[in-house]
Amino acid sequence: MAAPVTLLWFRDDLRVADHEALAAARAAGPVVGLWLREEPDAAGDGPRRLGAASRWWAHRSLEVLSAELDALGIPLLFGRGSGVTVVPAVVAGLGASVVRWTRRYAPSARTADATLKAALAASGVEVHSHPGFLLVEPWLVAPAGGPVYRVFTPFHRAAAEVPVGPLRGRPAAQVLPPAVVDAAARLTATGVVMGLDALDLLDADPPWWADTVGAHWVPGCVAADQALADLPDAIAGYRTRRDRPDDAASTSRLSPRLRFGEVSPRQALAATRSAEVSADDASAWVRQLYWREFSWHLTHHVPRLAWEPLRRQFAEFPWSPDAALLRAWQRGRTGYGLVDAGLRQLWQTGWMHNRVRMVAASFLVKNLLQPWQAGEQWFWDTLVDADEANNPVSWQWVAGCGADAAPYFRVFNPETQRERHDPEGAYVRRWVPEYGTDAYPAPVVDLAESRRRALDAYALLRAR
Repeated sequence: MAAPVTLLWFRDDLRVADHEALAAARAAGPVVGLWLREEPDAAGDGPRRLGAASRWWAHRSLEVLSAELDALGIPLLFGRGSGVTVVPAVVAGLGASVVRWTRRYAPSARTADATLKAALAASGVEVHSHPGFLLVEPWLVAPAGGPVYRVFTPFHRAAAEVPVGPLRGRPAAQVLPPAVVDAAARLTATGVVMGLDALDLLDADPPWWADTVGAHWVPGCVAADQALADLPDAIAGYRTRRDRPDDAASTSRLSPRLRFGEVSPRQALAATRSAEVSADDASAWVRQLYWREFSWHLTHHVPRLAWEPLRRQFAEFPWSPDAALLRAWQRGRTGYGLVDAGLRQLWQTGWMHNRVRMVAASFLVKNLLQPWQAGEQWFWDTLVDADEANNPVSWQWVAGCGADAAPYFRVFNPETQRERHDPEGAYVRRWVPEYGTDAYPAPVVDLAESRRRALDAYALLRAR
């Protein structure tokens, strides 16, 4: 009797090593892969649509994954639409009897997956979801009296106690039965699936990102493996260097690799534990890995976190939306060097140093009193590492309306931050060459006055 065909639906797990779902699928018989440019289902459920920078990264990463899977004898098919619609059509076309995927944790994506799983099960198809995107499943860690931690330190303490399983290696190659090859060809011929280029992931605005962002990154699990091998060098000195944007080696730059699952968090943790670095440096880096976990645990338990404040009273915060101020911030023309350097770095590279992200975000929501959702959406469109959890949770932290939020009275002074973290001015000069000349714009706000205005707004909110 022929082994059953498994359809492996890739999502944010674009790798072949340490892949639970792939290992299980390959052990059972023939495997065909699928990746979708997802749209919401009929009920409006599904993952958040990819931002422009993420679409560019996904396309390039999928090119690499397709070649890696091809070397294993596993074809990777592409489609567009909701999983609830496309996956059953592919299952029927292949005659697949099993579907596997790596779990997702955002509420809307989970709902769509549950709907699909029920529909497939009703038609006699086995469905298996696997861990792999997180170190710790969200239901394994909870505080007394509540479903989710809202303060990071106790979460980190509890989550770090949960054992992390062993790594899985690259699966063996397979020979795909001719009938499965023919079925995959028919799916393509009938338009159920399509070529990668037909997904239009490279329609990103601006179109020149291939020459700007592309000059700074090589997406894909092959380059990610090299980045993982280089991780010990990035971790060395991390505790003291991580806040220096003028130091190109001060951070690991693994964030987009983790966001798209080109490496697993388990691989990153194992590489850190085996690195010959100080315990303080390793601990500081791992803490960031668990902040990602913290963000996803919150997102798993709290719907609408991407656009509604976790602290509900902040729904009444007196923002002052101003399109001109928002545009000046987006384009790096606020008159404050560190903020402008960060936004220009983002526009050119699809990435911004974490310290500068905090300063730039604080300036937007506190000095300019622009809604945090506007900044979160800009980062979502322009960051190659923006994900559904870390991006909004971090913005809410800066705005003071989220979990473990910075005190409302903390307003980062961009000038003090520039002097402290870019003391020689190398970072600002690199991204803002006209800084200090007559060509550089005047400040859009006075720091002292705008800080007072922000504190007054927070005081008004508290009084309410």
